[in-house]
Amino acid sequence: MSQAQNLNKVYTAMEVGDWEVALEMLEPIIEKYDKNSETKFLAAICHTERYRLAQAIELFKGSIDFAQDSPYFWVKFAKAYLLNGQIVEAEQTIRSVRMQDLEDFLRPDYLLVSSQIQNAKKYLSNPKGIIIKNLGPNINTDGNEYSQVVTADQRGIYFTARRKGTAKVADDGEAYEQVLTAEMNDNDEWRKDNPLAGFASATANEAPIQLFNNDSTLISFYDEDLFISQKKKDGTWGKRVALPINSKRWDSHAFIFNNGNSMIYASDINHEIENLDLYIMHKDEKGKWGKPAPITELNSPLNDDAPFVAGDGTFYFSSRGHDSMGGYDIFSTKYDSAAGKFEAPVNMGAPINLPNDDTFFTMYGGFAYLSSSRPEGYGQVDVYRIIMFNQAQIQGKFLDCDGITPIANALVSVEGTDGEVTVTTNEYGVYKMLMPVEQSFTLKAVLNGEVVYEKKHTIRVLFRDQFDVEQNFYVGCDKNDETIYVKMINGFDLDPINPPVAPPSIEGIQPVKESKEMIAPVLAENNVKLPNVFFDFDKYNIKPEFFKRLNEAAALLVENRDLRVMVAGHTDEYGTNPYNTALGVRRYTEVYNYLINKGVNANQLEVKTFSEDIPISTNKTREGRAYNRRVELSFIEK
Repeated sequence: MSQAQNLNKVYTAMEVGDWEVALEMLEPIIEKYDKNSETKFLAAICHTERYRLAQAIELFKGSIDFAQDSPYFWVKFAKAYLLNGQIVEAEQTIRSVRMQDLEDFLRPDYLLVSSQIQNAKKYLSNPKGIIIKNLGPNINTDGNEYSQVVTADQRGIYFTARRKGTAKVADDGEAYEQVLTAEMNDNDEWRKDNPLAGFASATANEAPIQLFNNDSTLISFYDEDLFISQKKKDGTWGKRVALPINSKRWDSHAFIFNNGNSMIYASDINHEIENLDLYIMHKDEKGKWGKPAPITELNSPLNDDAPFVAGDGTFYFSSRGHDSMGGYDIFSTKYDSAAGKFEAPVNMGAPINLPNDDTFFTMYGGFAYLSSSRPEGYGQVDVYRIIMFNQAQIQGKFLDCDGITPIANALVSVEGTDGEVTVTTNEYGVYKMLMPVEQSFTLKAVLNGEVVYEKKHTIRVLFRDQFDVEQNFYVGCDKNDETIYVKMINGFDLDPINPPVAPPSIEGIQPVKESKEMIAPVLAENNVKLPNVFFDFDKYNIKPEFFKRLNEAAALLVENRDLRVMVAGHTDEYGTNPYNTALGVRRYTEVYNYLINKGVNANQLEVKTFSEDIPISTNKTREGRAYNRRVELSFIEK
């Protein structure tokens, strides 16, 4: 058989998306005719579609000569760079071709990739503060894992896997889908998966779609249709019953909500070629399903799939259209009952969405799941867990090894990926501050200029039926506490920055008499420490509680005329920079005048406003902002 005939079969396989079949034919040709640029170009496209992007990019580089015959080469090369997160390279590559150089039927793909590159630039430059973690090697492999659903207690999972050697090979060259299940251990780590009895056929594609009614009802995909099953008393699943939405076309996904009275599903029933749209249908008064209607305000010219309605009423779905970045992106919307339609879909942005495929999004209060082909995974598609925040308020005490002696007035700092946050312990050693979660950070405590505690920690969030965010740290002894476990009540109203918890207990702790809670660690002269003066929001009048400390500072300066002090005005981050700069001036002017009226010489004082530029605490909490609204007094070296 001639090489031309082989390539005709390759093109036929690629037209229907059988990428592995095409590669099986291409690889012997490439091995025999290493300088054949067309075969390398086609193989690069196949590897791109299967998200083996490093291989794809190398093949594109090795087949650049083919661009002389087909300028369309640059469009596919740019897409591989885009899906691999190399946005600069993708943009440079797409510029190598002009749309007028392409045949008419290829121009839509050029416009689509160009648009996706611009969308990626927009969303990747402004990522949200959340944590996305791979479920690990007990769930994900070098194959494909996706279409996950979780149990009611959120400690069990069903998902689909396509892995070599586990089932027969389907027409597209990959093993058939099988449904697997796994459970968490006490530390929320996934145990090894196992096949789900009755849903792990070796000769058909199967996938879990929705698990509800306290885990007693399962919607599943089987051979391009959707079915519903009920769990029997012995724990096994009963007979599958076809959903009324099934057609002779591809019906990929469904989600039942509104107490079982409404359903959103995805189907390509109204298209001659594969193109999924979203439909909605409701039960009538007699409990019978009505006629489905397309959700025109959400459907795009490309695939719209994987509907999910969260407990707070937010509707999520996956789409290759709208303003996606490459493959599928996750979008959110809500139903506007007044207007009688869904609101315009909003791209969830990075890092939930990346330029690759991100789909099958499900959300349960403070955490979510998705299937993604992002490059750092174990295989082509992996399952990921999302914590919808990246920091939380942690509180407790810094204590000596005896467990009762507080480390008071210590400057505690957390240095993580988002910079440094500091707070000062009170006379009982108590601290309360924001710390990163699910990522390594350095925790340090400095007392009288000496580092008394420095250690790396990682905070793991466990969703339970209680809040427990208290953690004590012990100075001068070696404790195995690198991993810190905190518990939070999972819900859509979860606020990890301000959890409703009681302050740390100080029972049995002997306080240090002099508290530095409102005094920053500064140079001391004659045993008198210069104070910080703190202000109410948008105010610059000195509160009476600071008169005594300012009087002591003034007396020190009057007795020691050679001492000089900087009077610096600071604000929190609220307001514009020009306004905060002026507010800093008003604050230092009040303190300056107070000291002058107490007999301090003007040449002993310097003044400066730093506005919001030098915070000593976080600006993300009310307490932190109160510490930042201040005038600092500090000695100027002679």
